[in-house]
Amino acid sequence: MKVELNRPSLDSLAPSHGSPAGVSADHDLQAPEEDKATLSSDKATVDALAALALKSPEIRQDKVDALRQAIKSGQYSLEPDGIAEAMIRESQ
Repeated sequence: MKVELNRPSLDSLAPSHGSPAGVSADHDLQAPEEDKATLSSDKATVDALAALALKSPEIRQDKVDALRQAIKSGQYSLEPDGIAEAMIRESQ
């Protein structure tokens, strides 16, 4: 993968004789081009993932049952400080 920045290379900024320091007489500094990004995805893949998501149950009963059991047995504990910090981070 090659990443090209939208600015002149260091070689083009090398001083040349008779030019102000940092500006090359034989290279014009141009404004950077607009940044662009292109994302593509196979429609069949997206459709398959959407269908899979729609088939998933709205409530995952196994997770609910496990949480209920942990609460009843005293194994589930809350950390108020951690919850408060997460709420603050989320609101920023």
